[in-house]
Amino acid sequence: MEKHIVKSLALGSAAGLAGGGITALGASLGFTTFSAIWPALAICAVIGALVHNAKQSSTDLMDNRTHTLRKRLERVRRDVGDIHGLVRLGPYTQDLPLPMGGGWALTGDSAALLAREVLTRRPGTILELGSGVSTLILGQIVKRGGQGHVLSVDHDPGWASQTRRYVEFLGLDDVVTVVDAPLKALSLGNQAFNWYDIPQSELDKLGAIDLLLVDGPPQSQGISQAARYPAFPVLRQRLSHNALVFVDDAHRSMESNMIRQWMAEDPGWNEQWFDTVDGVCLLTRKS
Repeated sequence: MEKHIVKSLALGSAAGLAGGGITALGASLGFTTFSAIWPALAICAVIGALVHNAKQSSTDLMDNRTHTLRKRLERVRRDVGDIHGLVRLGPYTQDLPLPMGGGWALTGDSAALLAREVLTRRPGTILELGSGVSTLILGQIVKRGGQGHVLSVDHDPGWASQTRRYVEFLGLDDVVTVVDAPLKALSLGNQAFNWYDIPQSELDKLGAIDLLLVDGPPQSQGISQAARYPAFPVLRQRLSHNALVFVDDAHRSMESNMIRQWMAEDPGWNEQWFDTVDGVCLLTRKS
């Protein structure tokens, strides 16, 4: 707002000076009547309009090109992140190529980071909020490790069914369970959320959670509170002593503010941020 005021004042001052200059010039040349000076005023007005139009056209053209360039650079950045991650995920893409590119799927670099943490930490129990690419990566790692189980929940029956089909294709049925968990109303404090209706029997069967992957539900437009906020307060008591909380899309303001709110409510956790395409934050208990 302040920039617009300064610009308006500057334009007004320039117009005043120009008008005063034209009047003074006309007086010095003997143009003291309106009929004598109006042609000069008309010429100045036309020239001013042409200059303003040319300036506006140039500004609009530059803005459009800048916007297009930014979109292309963002596309390149995402593609590089996907390619980098897919190279590192080679052993898990031979039997079934994994789609990447954000949206409801982890980007390649975030998926590679997830794989690294699972391989080094070897969690026995994994709860995944939002099924997809990560389900297949987690299932293959757990299968090759010879221990552990993945419980993946999804609010979208069609998406969950597709994930189950890929799980069956890869022969991961014995280590991966994908369940439908429709969203239902949930009140936390004075806030209302739509949160997964996870079957308690499945949670009890899973036991203490060693890895909690927060990648759902999707954020609806027009909703002021973070859709994924309930993950920590609802599931915190089920997290094991050495649990890892993996939060995807951490670059988004909704998720980053959500994480800071979690830490304010329970300061007993460390946070570690990673600059992947969409951002990742890892939470671990303080020793």
